Amino acid sequence: MGDNLKINEIIDINENLHKLKIDELKIGMILGETINVSEKKILLKNDTITNEILEMLQNKETLEEVCVYKTKKYYNSDFENPENESVENKDYISGYNDKIKINVADTVAILEKTFDSISANLNQIFYKLGMLKGSNIDEIRTISKQLQEKMTDLNALINAIVFHGSGKDSIYRHGINVAVLSNLLGKWVGLDEKKVNLLTYSGLLHDIGKTKIDSKIFTTNDLLSEEDFNIVKSHPLLGYNIVKEINFLDKSVAQGILMHHERLDGSGYPLGLQDDNISQFGKIIAIADVFDAINSNRSYRKKKAPFEALEIIKKESFGKLDYKYSNIFLHHMFSYYVGKDVVLNNNKVAQIIQMDINDLDRPLILLEDSFIKLSLNSDLEIVEFVL
Repeated sequence: MGDNLKINEIIDINENLHKLKIDELKIGMILGETINVSEKKILLKNDTITNEILEMLQNKETLEEVCVYKTKKYYNSDFENPENESVENKDYISGYNDKIKINVADTVAILEKTFDSISANLNQIFYKLGMLKGSNIDEIRTISKQLQEKMTDLNALINAIVFHGSGKDSIYRHGINVAVLSNLLGKWVGLDEKKVNLLTYSGLLHDIGKTKIDSKIFTTNDLLSEEDFNIVKSHPLLGYNIVKEINFLDKSVAQGILMHHERLDGSGYPLGLQDDNISQFGKIIAIADVFDAINSNRSYRKKKAPFEALEIIKKESFGKLDYKYSNIFLHHMFSYYVGKDVVLNNNKVAQIIQMDINDLDRPLILLEDSFIKLSLNSDLEIVEFVL
């Protein structure tokens, strides 16, 4: 990108922290500290300031200054009018974000190894439960705690889920991803700590019923026959019957498992429940489940286009998935897409600058020396993300 600064030309980030008053903050700046906006919402160090985050900071009455990464160039930039941004400032942003992305990539690699280990432990718990050998609440609590302890770097965490999905592992790694996303959505909608923990258990165990079904159904390269699909549709009930037998486990966990494929219009399964007859956990896990399933490779299909999972959640929020929860999920996920590198259909790499809920796959991007609104440019489209 023009005369981009190289990583070693950028001032060390630990020496590049400055306090700015709230009214001096600009969209696109990078937070240099973690901020508790409320009991339910935390903004993390290295988060990019979006419209939504800026509003949160402006609405926190006790907050007067915020620590951000900046240099003279960065401070003088006008992020409110990105299309008028100077080439010099664009180059700084690009070079600085390169340094941040290297750290994220390293963290994602570590997370992937941790998830592999947790998947193996989850496999053992599922086996014991499926064989009725008495896996108990303590084992579920231990593996959930292990997972939640790794949820400190949300940027890297969501990168791992968005970039890697759950692959062909539609039970164990999928369960981990769904548990993580359910945990986050639970916090975003304001659940208390106890409910978030129970929701995480339910997410981890939501597909345990699949272990009672012939594995060939889940590994075939062909589309399922109607008969096989009807067998698959039994897995929520099978899982419910397994988990409800765990001593001292709150019934909300088993209900979330039973209802994660139910839909508000009654088109879901296994019971065809509607609206308020679907549990809160069932509604939350449904959103997480759809996102990871669409965003992952499976034996019978490749993962969908970069924004298709978000598009499907938005579409199904009108009648099938809970609208309020879906809307909260989408808006929070946007902040993690901003700043990501993407490959375009012309094989060039660009950076996402701003998302639009009304045109999810057509964000504002930075390509070489120009800000481009894809919504106004039909020749370009995003093909894939780059980690």
